[in-house]
Amino acid sequence: MEAKEFFQKNTLKCIIGGFAAGVIFSVCTSAGLSFSGSPAFCGQCHAMKMEKATFMESSHRERECVDCHLPHDSMTAYFVEKGRSGMIDVYHELKRDYPAKIRISEDAEKIVNGNCLRCHSATMAVVHAGPMDANTDCLKCHRSVAHGSNHLEGGIKVE
Repeated sequence: MEAKEFFQKNTLKCIIGGFAAGVIFSVCTSAGLSFSGSPAFCGQCHAMKMEKATFMESSHRERECVDCHLPHDSMTAYFVEKGRSGMIDVYHELKRDYPAKIRISEDAEKIVNGNCLRCHSATMAVVHAGPMDANTDCLKCHRSVAHGSNHLEGGIKVE
């Protein structure tokens, strides 16, 4: 039986099968993306064990890692940065060539600051008596909020 003849005889089955495959693919993709941004996933890496432990004791423990560490201006920026930073993390995890202290990069610091303002903009206007902008450095005073005082010295010692 040729493909054309098969599809003509089984059109409804093919449509239902395609729809079911699409739903399964969407659910698996969504679940995978959600899990890959969680502390349970991110904390599996050797270099992130201390970050996970300190994060789980913080006031932000109800959040996900991606809430702070990925940009939320657009889906494109989110996925590009998720892929870029994820590949860097995988590379260093496989090579086990972490620096003595893990530090947040300047670009990542801008993303984190932007996300502080995204979630806390109303509070910031009241507490800091004025609007915050893209140059606001939340981490200057609040570096220990999500990962404890270990970050005050500019990094975390990797055991």
